[in-house]
Amino acid sequence: MLRSLRDEGLLMLEGRGAILNVARDVSQALSHAGIEAAVIGGVAVVLHGYVRTTVDVDLLIPEVLPSLKGVLEKAGCSFHRSRSEFRKQGVPVHLVTLQQTRTMPAGFVEIEGIRTVSLPDLIGMKLSSGLRDPLRAIDLADVIGLIRHHRLAPTFASQLPKALRAEFRKLARAIAKERS
Repeated sequence: MLRSLRDEGLLMLEGRGAILNVARDVSQALSHAGIEAAVIGGVAVVLHGYVRTTVDVDLLIPEVLPSLKGVLEKAGCSFHRSRSEFRKQGVPVHLVTLQQTRTMPAGFVEIEGIRTVSLPDLIGMKLSSGLRDPLRAIDLADVIGLIRHHRLAPTFASQLPKALRAEFRKLARAIAKERS
């Protein structure tokens, strides 16, 4: 079991429950307020079955709405202006707009009481980000982890945007070759 450490604002969480509880609380609060948000990022990767570490909750929001701050504060979050983030129980909560992701998800799913994007949407977001920014290697690692965990074949590429299909197929074939 990990113990809590507070160094320079970072928090190591005891098990995966603490961060998932924050994601669940925030997801449900936004849903009850009628705000179409979804958890993305590392928490979404974990929800879709590839276990890796993460220290924050990323929320995909359609746009920054005036009511958003009040809903998050009512859910127990506080806004930290110096970091431009919300926090709940020491867990950073980041808002990500559709404009930032450059992708409109086609579908949403609820996993463990948390609204997130569908597996094809998550892989598309992660693959696009990792290919666009070489400093986002974690996104490509997430795609590889999800391909391995779900044993996705190159044919899964048909569920992704056309611009990403060739790169996905290349990764899926390399992983299949590694298995054999």
